[in-house]
Amino acid sequence: MFQNKSSLTVFLVAIGSLCGVLPCRAQSPAVDRAVMDQTIREALRTTKRDTRAQTSASPASQEEINLLDREFGLQSISGLVRQEPEQFLLALESTGFFTSNAALAPGPEQSDWVGRPGLRGAWFPQLTDKINLLAMSSYSLWRYADLQQLDFDDFGGQLGLQYHIGRGQLPGGVSRFNAWAQYRYQRLISPWNWGNRLYENHFLEAGLRKGWLLGSDISIWLGGNAAMSVEGGPTAFRRHEYSAQAGAAWQITPKLTFTTLYRFGWFDYTDVSRNDLNHLLFMGLGWQVTRNLTAQFFVSGIFNHSDVNAFDYKALNTGLGLMISHVW
Repeated sequence: MFQNKSSLTVFLVAIGSLCGVLPCRAQSPAVDRAVMDQTIREALRTTKRDTRAQTSASPASQEEINLLDREFGLQSISGLVRQEPEQFLLALESTGFFTSNAALAPGPEQSDWVGRPGLRGAWFPQLTDKINLLAMSSYSLWRYADLQQLDFDDFGGQLGLQYHIGRGQLPGGVSRFNAWAQYRYQRLISPWNWGNRLYENHFLEAGLRKGWLLGSDISIWLGGNAAMSVEGGPTAFRRHEYSAQAGAAWQITPKLTFTTLYRFGWFDYTDVSRNDLNHLLFMGLGWQVTRNLTAQFFVSGIFNHSDVNAFDYKALNTGLGLMISHVW
C-alpha cells in the first residue's frame, strides 16, 4: 500500500512539473521572437534615405539635414534646410517571413510562415544640438500559418534620452557616436486579449554605439546595451538582457542600402536558475521605394544555448518587410 502511495505521489509531481513546462515552452517562442525583432529594428534605425544626395549641401546645411535617423523620423532632403526639425513619426509596418523552426524548439523542428503587421508612433523633440527625447510605442500582431497556437500580440513602449555626435554623418545614416538611457516596457498577450498576459517586463536600459568610416560608402559600428528588469512576470521569464553588437552599412546607391549585424546576448533570468547565450546574425537589403515607402529583404539566423536543455534551439528566417511612414 505504501509503495502504491509513493508511486502516486511521484506521478502527480511529474504531471505537475510537466504542466509547468508546457506553458513555458509555448511562451518562449513569443518572448525570443519579440526580442530578436526589436534588436533588428534598432539596428535598421541607423539607415536613412538618400544619404549620397546630401553631398551637394554645405557643411552647415548637412549638419541640420542629418538630425535624426530614418525610423525616428527625419527624411533626408537634398539641398533643403528645414528651420525646425521634424518631431513626430507614424508608421504602418508589415513583415512576412519563413522560419525553419517556428516554435524555437530543440527538436524536432517545424517550419512555418509568419506574418507581423504593426503600427508605430513616436515623438522625438530635440532638446539641444546633441540631445533629443524619444517617446515611442508600437503594437504588432504575430500570426503563424500552421502553428496558430503560437500566435501572440506584442505591445512595447519606451521613454528616454538620446545623445548624438555626428548624427547620420557616416554612410547609411550611421552616427559617429550615440548613447541612450531609457525606461522600456514590453507586454506580450494572447491575440487581441490584453488581459491574458503571456509575458511582461519593465526595463531600465542604457546603451551606446560608436561608428567609423570604412571607405567612401561603408560604415561600421560597435555597440552594447544593458537592460535591467525591475518588474515583470511570469517569474519563469523575467530576465535581465545584456548584449554586444557589431554591424556594417553599405550605401550602394542613394536609395539602396545593405546592412549586416551580429549580436551576442546574455539573458540572465532573475527568479529561476537559467542563463542563455544568444547569437543573432542578420543581413538585409533596404530599398527606399518612395519618400514614404521602404522595403527590406532579409535573412537572419538565431542560435540559443541555455543551461536548461529544453531551451536550446536554432532557426533560420528569411522574408520581406514593408513600412509606410509619415513624419512631421
